[in-house]
Amino acid sequence: MKIEVSRFSSSWNVLLPIIYFMYYNPDYKDNTVGIKAYLVRAVLFTYFQSGTTSKLQQMKSNINEYDYEITVDMLDQMNDLRVTDSKIEDILNAEMGSRVAGEALYYLSLDWINKNFKYEQDHLHPADRFDGSKPITVSMEDWRRWRGNRNRLANLQLLEGRSNGSKNDMPLIDYYNDMNDDQKKIFCEQALIPDGVSLELDKFDEFYEKRKAILTSKLRALLG
Repeated sequence: MKIEVSRFSSSWNVLLPIIYFMYYNPDYKDNTVGIKAYLVRAVLFTYFQSGTTSKLQQMKSNINEYDYEITVDMLDQMNDLRVTDSKIEDILNAEMGSRVAGEALYYLSLDWINKNFKYEQDHLHPADRFDGSKPITVSMEDWRRWRGNRNRLANLQLLEGRSNGSKNDMPLIDYYNDMNDDQKKIFCEQALIPDGVSLELDKFDEFYEKRKAILTSKLRALLG
């Protein structure tokens, strides 16, 4: 994983179990699957949000018990680090500007992110559009629900700062149509846009649910 250590400058506790494991296990490079699963789970499940000392001790004891290994099986025996549907739903419900949303987008974007650029959380369908009048074909009940979902992960992406400035509050369909074919392909791959889905605002529900399904699958793979 090409993760920048500087990301943990204010949350270095999450790295201590890895350092401990690496110190006592010279074959740590053979265990990257377990390390990745631990790191992503600890960050996205906000494992060290409280009770840091006791949780560090718990991790140390478990690593010792598993012969100085960090394994997916070990993590699955720990309530706070076990992957569950409700924990994934909590990540999907993370809202614009939150640390969990930012970290989730970062890990989902590791394949293409460039460490030399600065990225920002950005809405796909602009949030301000949901403050205006609803599309004529959309019921008021659905419109209220869409407004409640507009800031959640399935309507968010990471966008390089300069691109974010140019996108501003442009409707998603207009933003997409301004691209050439190569740009459209890259955008859909990086933003995890569902195949064949409409980018028009009045089809937001279908867009949101299909992208949420993609993110769910991607998050399960990331979490190990």
